[in-house]
Amino acid sequence: MKRFLNAGLALVLVGGAAACVDLDEKLVSSLGSDYGKTQQGLTDLTNGIYAGVRGYNGGDSYYGMEVLGTDTWTAADQVAAGGAQPWIYLDTYDAQYNSLSAFLNPQWQAGYTIIARANVVLDNGPATPLGGVLTQAIKDSRLGEAHFLRAWAYFQLVQQYGDLTINLHSGELSTEAVRESEDSVYKVIIDDLNQAITLLPVTQSDFGRATKGAAQHLLAKVYLTRAYRDWNTANMQADFQQALNLANTVINSGTYSLVPIFADLWCGTHRAAAPADPGRQGFCEVTNNFSERNSEIIWSIQFSYDPVQYTNTATHYSPVVFLSQYDGGAGGWAAGVTRVLDDGRPLRRVRPTPFTISLFQQTRCGAVPCGPGVDVVDTRFDGSYQTVWFANGNATNPAGTCPRCTSGQPMVGSMLPGGQVGAAAGSDTALVYLLYQVPDSFRQAKKYRIGTPCTTAPNLDCGKANDSLGIFGIAHYPSLKKFQDNGRTGFNALEGGKDRIVFRLGETYLIAAEAAVGLSDGATAAANINVLRVRAACDPGPANAPKLCAVSHKADPTILVTAGQMTLDFIMDEREREMSGELTRWDDLHRPGKAFFLARIRAWNPYAAPNVTDKHYLRPIPQQQIQGVTGPAPYPQNPGW
Repeated sequence: MKRFLNAGLALVLVGGAAACVDLDEKLVSSLGSDYGKTQQGLTDLTNGIYAGVRGYNGGDSYYGMEVLGTDTWTAADQVAAGGAQPWIYLDTYDAQYNSLSAFLNPQWQAGYTIIARANVVLDNGPATPLGGVLTQAIKDSRLGEAHFLRAWAYFQLVQQYGDLTINLHSGELSTEAVRESEDSVYKVIIDDLNQAITLLPVTQSDFGRATKGAAQHLLAKVYLTRAYRDWNTANMQADFQQALNLANTVINSGTYSLVPIFADLWCGTHRAAAPADPGRQGFCEVTNNFSERNSEIIWSIQFSYDPVQYTNTATHYSPVVFLSQYDGGAGGWAAGVTRVLDDGRPLRRVRPTPFTISLFQQTRCGAVPCGPGVDVVDTRFDGSYQTVWFANGNATNPAGTCPRCTSGQPMVGSMLPGGQVGAAAGSDTALVYLLYQVPDSFRQAKKYRIGTPCTTAPNLDCGKANDSLGIFGIAHYPSLKKFQDNGRTGFNALEGGKDRIVFRLGETYLIAAEAAVGLSDGATAAANINVLRVRAACDPGPANAPKLCAVSHKADPTILVTAGQMTLDFIMDEREREMSGELTRWDDLHRPGKAFFLARIRAWNPYAAPNVTDKHYLRPIPQQQIQGVTGPAPYPQNPGW
């Protein structure tokens, strides 16, 4: 197996003490490979792998590659209108998308940096003597973490690029490299994860370290993905069964449990230092980087607000890329609203497609069409998106007109100044997004702006030309609030330091459901989906927030699904309702194969549909990699590129 060119200097890394909470790191100088054989060195080098994982997940390129150009996410106006970042090709699949594209190489390099650092630990760690703080349990854990993180990196890369260079040992960098088959890569991943499962503990004292459950969850997803590969038809059913078995192991382990209220998964939905009701979870823990700590999290990546480390290896952009234009001057869409820390910096780079909105329309109000005074049945839209903003500035709108009223009548009243964003008292509603249409008379009677979905078919984007008319468009749309981060350094700051949830139990149920569909077991698939749907069903009890319904819908038959409904398309729709914006969508579409990938994008993303072709099923190998390889043969590019 050949070494990878520019894998990353694995011996210059960031490390930290074994007992530090949440994998806090400090800079460690350039070290020789023997450092990995020391007691402290083993932990420091393992922590350095986690620093590489943060680097992979922190920058612009990661968000663009995971959501743009899919069926459920498309470019917002800062990208679509030629803003600061040239991401548009990731959504439109146009000629700018090629092996020279700036957003491809960072992910390729970051993935192999993780692998190189893991190799240092795995080559040197077995020889590390026990003693002092290094017990056998800690040593096993560090080796298990290295196996897990190397497997995770290879899995990220193989989904994006296909055949890969496999490097399982540390050493000098080389300009020689070959690509080995996907089959070989998956065998490496599976072997690493099986070793990780053996070595890792059930729980860790440092939040964010890999655990046995994290390795089992990832292995379930690996088997699920491999099951669909066209070179794996002989093992398809066995892989689906392995995925189902591993998912069930995690679900039934007793280590994790679903958070009772869906919105409680993310502290950004509460913005408080303590739970609002006894027993509530999901609130921001100020002492832990304003990050989530709850029973559903299987693995999360630990970021930091530490200004010494304030780079994309310590922070990430997720709090800003999914936000719409909520702030604006008098007479604008968001008159009376000024930018604040809680509501974030609206970078407007990624927005839900009309199809995404239609998926939530199908379940939010159950069998009754959504409208004024109608109960919310499925709370996942309200738990995922911000739809209301309050006046918090001195701007008023005395001459404001109803944006979509046919005769442009003045709105009743004007927005009052001086309110506080999010405060119930002394504030005044400024902007509301609805999931249903309202008549002109309803709009005219309100003193705030109202945004509504497109009235055309959900695969048509009617927003760009009508962005100022009260229709969801490229600047105005519900904002994903899962990543809201009021720990950022200021309201104009780009970077956030909050943890990012990577694996959670809700996805484990979805993996089980998809594997069951692959096994033609609709009953098992439906049972797993219904667990999530019952959790999402609205209940007006004292612990529920917000108060979205008048009666409980936990037993509402409209929320439940049947075995006959269980198809791959249905599962993929449900993944978006449950995990909207959680940075898995491109991989989710890629998993079932090229035909599925192309069909979903062409059906539901009007910007991507004209240009997406067979070659886009895999990313192009970055030209920097191809040019840097000297042998033994030219480094192969993916087909069509």
